[in-house]
Amino acid sequence: MADLSNIPFEPVMKLDESCLPFLVQRLAELSEGLCILDEDEVQDIREQWEEDHNENVLFSQKGGQTDMLCSSADISIIGGGRGGGKSYVLLMNALYDITNPHFRAIIFRKELDDLSDIIDTSGEIFNEFGTYNRAKNDMTWNFYNGGWLTFSFHDMEYQDFHDRYQGKQYPYIAIDEVTQMSFKKFKVLTMSNRNAYGIRNRIVGSCNPDPDSWVAKFIEWWIDQETGLPIEARCGKVRYCFMDGDDVTQIVWGDTREEVFEKCKATLMQYWKPEYERYGSPQELFIKSVTFIPAKLADNVALMSSDPSYLSSLIGQDEETRARFLDGNWKYKAAGNDIIKLEHMERFYDNAEQTGDGMRYITCDAAFDGGDKCVFWLWTGNHIADVEACSLDSKKTLQFAKELMERWRVREDHFAYDLIGTGQVFKGFFPKAIPFNAKEAVDDKYKGMYYNIKAQCFTYFADHIKDGTYSIAPYVLEKRFSGRNYKNKTVRELLNEERRCIRFREDDPTRVIDKAKGMKRIIHRSPDWIEAATIREIFNIKHLHAKPRNIGLLGGMSRSTQRRFNAFTCNFNNNNYGGRRW
Repeated sequence: MADLSNIPFEPVMKLDESCLPFLVQRLAELSEGLCILDEDEVQDIREQWEEDHNENVLFSQKGGQTDMLCSSADISIIGGGRGGGKSYVLLMNALYDITNPHFRAIIFRKELDDLSDIIDTSGEIFNEFGTYNRAKNDMTWNFYNGGWLTFSFHDMEYQDFHDRYQGKQYPYIAIDEVTQMSFKKFKVLTMSNRNAYGIRNRIVGSCNPDPDSWVAKFIEWWIDQETGLPIEARCGKVRYCFMDGDDVTQIVWGDTREEVFEKCKATLMQYWKPEYERYGSPQELFIKSVTFIPAKLADNVALMSSDPSYLSSLIGQDEETRARFLDGNWKYKAAGNDIIKLEHMERFYDNAEQTGDGMRYITCDAAFDGGDKCVFWLWTGNHIADVEACSLDSKKTLQFAKELMERWRVREDHFAYDLIGTGQVFKGFFPKAIPFNAKEAVDDKYKGMYYNIKAQCFTYFADHIKDGTYSIAPYVLEKRFSGRNYKNKTVRELLNEERRCIRFREDDPTRVIDKAKGMKRIIHRSPDWIEAATIREIFNIKHLHAKPRNIGLLGGMSRSTQRRFNAFTCNFNNNNYGGRRW
């Protein structure tokens, strides 16, 4: 078979590729081994397939798949509703270079277990061209001519990811569900998208709409910012950019390479050397081309023919799910406006340690064994130093809290907990602790700004995340927990999901959205982790930073309180609760 890496891709939509019997037959007929089918020929194949559903025929479907395979951009994002054939086209894109002995490709998903479906599908496309190693430490297609394509995951610390792919060379990189990858990691991959064999370098990302992701900002030129839907006249058009820094908002865009170059000329020419001229101009070497291509369920004839009920499954979902996963809407949000964006969280994670007043605090969102987590954050000033969680009955939860205060060396009056509901139990046994009553009225000078103290805490917490007041220990972000509607997730993942719940009602911007009707609708569970963190603001709002006399650790309890506590709880160590994560 021919090396198709140098096919002239422009003008867009004039070229397409089919595979297997048709491709092999045409390659045999052409002396140079180059096979290009025009649109009419490909359409004939599609129509024939609709009649006989021949599983041995592989072709791109009209719409998003074909447009993506015709893309000449350095970076192509294919996004839209579910069922648009986005993951499939990531595999098909590798066919251009599959016979090149120097071809190296990698396809990412977030976690290892997420790869199972795309790996299974890859057999439909690559079985004729190579063999697959199923070992989880390999997961590689070894093609007969010497090239290879491997599958990997990106759910790891940024530095580990950087070190793993530093120095690697992949002319083809694909990221399935690219919205789940951080922009910093994406930037790492742009450095690995290279080769010394003349293969066309390209990065392709597929995704469903996520209005809070960096991808939404990255492709905003192609999206109507009022309706959230792709602008048809712009879809597939190529724009140009210079990716300056690790923040997606710093990218410099233009309609031509020259336009971008003029905007960034002072920066770019600092790194230009005369010896680079043999390889191209500064505009060609420093500036990337980008396009966005929408994918629609209606274009996926294969899926709709085999499973027409999938459409009813999508229509039967809630309004937000329909808007994103059926309509391909990039702006729709279920309720209110979240005020902490993903880029704010990334800066929070990367922030240097903010010691603040240096005092040690615990903030807790109280819960017992009903499914929600009782979350305890340890703060050193403005820095999150640790976190633990449990899902126990009331007696064991109280003992767990006592043990944490002793282990973390936190005074009882520096322990704040959510009072409403189960938190009432804490009040009787930690009398010096700070009860956080979310419904409490704000100080008179803040009335009209915040409906209650919870709204005030949400606002302050969001501001402190954005302005760099708060920080978190890297190892805390990698701790894993399981709870209601989530399993073995890192703290980073939990916070990234729950930040979307820090939002205010559209009909009353002084009030946060309702927990049951609003927050749980957004993430399908209680936002225990981030709510426990927002309680840190109670110490700022009420200025509870004084150092009272004669208060030690938990020993600051009165003797009568200590006796009641010991009578109410079982012995912690004898029941093997110490040192375990619940």
